[in-house]
Amino acid sequence: MTSISRLRDRIAAVPAAARRRVADSTVRSSVVTDARMVAPEIPRDADAGHLVRAARRLMRRAAQDEFAREGVARVRLPEEVGRAELRAADVPGDASFHAFVEDVLSAVEIAPSLLERDDATELLAAPSSADLYGLSLEVASDLASYLLGRAFALEEEAEDLEAYLAEQERTIREDMRATLVRQVRVPLELTVARERHRRIESGELPAIEDGAAPAEERAGVARRAQAAFEFAQSEAGRTAFSVLRSGAERAYGRYGHREGEAPRRTPPRTPPSS
Repeated sequence: MTSISRLRDRIAAVPAAARRRVADSTVRSSVVTDARMVAPEIPRDADAGHLVRAARRLMRRAAQDEFAREGVARVRLPEEVGRAELRAADVPGDASFHAFVEDVLSAVEIAPSLLERDDATELLAAPSSADLYGLSLEVASDLASYLLGRAFALEEEAEDLEAYLAEQERTIREDMRATLVRQVRVPLELTVARERHRRIESGELPAIEDGAAPAEERAGVARRAQAAFEFAQSEAGRTAFSVLRSGAERAYGRYGHREGEAPRRTPPRTPPSS
């Protein structure tokens, strides 16, 4: 028979466990909000994997931008960019390509980030962080480190931050190397990179293409995300969300049905007698 003291301990543990779950949920929500300031495509219910993939996408895109920015001019490329010509040229085996790839990878440093949320949004929006091609490799590395630091906070099994980031850096470097090889092996990708370079350097392209936003738009997104977060954390925001939740619950109680019960149906009207 269970003793009274043991029952009392179990009952006392219930609210403590509930508080821990609420605290964990609050921390997770805050971490995901931090990440969404930099990568708005991350879902609100994201886990660590979503943040890791966002960081890897950010760095792959930075590699593509750097190839369009400098690689097109530095790497010896064939005049014709058909598959047969690219295969015969074997650009990935050329010394100029190797030198360019090593220069790109040398700018990548994934390390524990000291950036807070407002620092990251300001860095993302700063005019010196990007040009018409996109983010610089250094800024992309800083933002990827920021995202991966938040991903580590969501990991349940990882314990050593430096070891975790070192593993992610190896994966990112492999991703970037593979991305750059594709740039000189896939005709369409090379054509697009050359055309971007030509239009930007000739002044034909007034703003960033291919999904990258100009500094003003990046700043606007960051400001809106920060304002939304601050409103949600404010007393007015919590009150508004509470009102919305209460209204939704009342609507469900009025028009819905409880689990396990058959939905209510309005009986058909009896037609008037003729």
